[in-house]
Amino acid sequence: MTKTDTNTHTIMIVDDEDEVREMIRRILRFSQFNVIEARDGNEGMEMALSHQPDLITLDIMMPGKDGIKMCEELKANPLTKHIPVIVLTVAGNRKKVMNAGADHYMNKLFSIDEFIKVIHKLLPKKPSKVN
Repeated sequence: MTKTDTNTHTIMIVDDEDEVREMIRRILRFSQFNVIEARDGNEGMEMALSHQPDLITLDIMMPGKDGIKMCEELKANPLTKHIPVIVLTVAGNRKKVMNAGADHYMNKLFSIDEFIKVIHKLLPKKPSKVN
């Protein structure tokens, strides 16, 4: 895993499992991303609207609003439809996830390098700051 200069990008993790959020948070912070977190789909939707992250990682199986429903709502809302969504799950129907509007689907047993590559591929390009 290599460090890159990405600290202007904010990624939101939405997962009900504390251990999973912690693992993903560590990977993202090591890669110099800003990280915000939500424990379920309802909190995630509120935070997506208020914080406008550059990318969202999303679990499917969560209490309350699941990841499929949250992804559908994100992609239907004009304020959030542009935000790339990576669905991370141990169980799920890839076709159903992609039909909900996800930009990428990955098993939670992912390769860290592959995960970071997918993030860089999906992140919007930020304009460089001119002094």
